[in-house]
Amino acid sequence: MKDDRSERLRRRRKQSTVQPDQRSTPDKDSSGSSKSDNRSERSASTDTDMNSTAGTEESSVKEEQIGTYMYLPESQTKELRRQYNMLKAEYEFEYDEEFQKNRHFYPLVVQYGLESLDKMDASEIRENLQQIM
Repeated sequence: MKDDRSERLRRRRKQSTVQPDQRSTPDKDSSGSSKSDNRSERSASTDTDMNSTAGTEESSVKEEQIGTYMYLPESQTKELRRQYNMLKAEYEFEYDEEFQKNRHFYPLVVQYGLESLDKMDASEIRENLQQIM
């Protein structure tokens, strides 16, 4: 099952990197079939795959949210990964539904982190920065 999901993710990434003008131009590949035909087949199978997973969530996270990239120290990245794995296991066991990193976990981390920062004054922020640096 995990292999199927990773394959679907790879296909979605490939589709998202294709430029819109390339999607409408039927180029021929080495086998003689049109690339746009292959993309259509992949798109149809991806749509089917997306509809069959998780039931309620039909669109991808990329379509719903804005990609934001961060650079974090290795220790924070490790702790983020650990915390995600712990929460994912607990949540999925308790509610028998998927807990996704980009759709669920990261927005929670940012929201509750923002709320904590909102309660701090400048000196508290400085103290906290000194602790993590």
